[in-house]
Amino acid sequence: MRNIHADYKAAYIAEYQGYKTAGREEDAAVVAQILRDSYGHEVEPEQERADADRPAENTAQPPAPARGTAAAKKAPAKKAAAPAKPQTDSK
Repeated sequence: MRNIHADYKAAYIAEYQGYKTAGREEDAAVVAQILRDSYGHEVEPEQERADADRPAENTAQPPAPARGTAAAKKAPAKKAAAPAKPQTDSK
């Protein structure tokens, strides 16, 4: 007979990993709580959970400007064309 309990546990673990990969920390925390309470399975080490309570430091570097693209090389502004002269009937 199939072990439905184990299937649900495996599905929750896969769901948790999907949330973590996608950066959906709040959803991952909810699933982790279900796994702890219902299945006795710990997906996050104690240190990782403690670190999750603290805000992350922003250590990312700003992106380098793109080279050789139109956005990187600002073209000089074009001069507006002179307004057209009104045409008169001259005979």
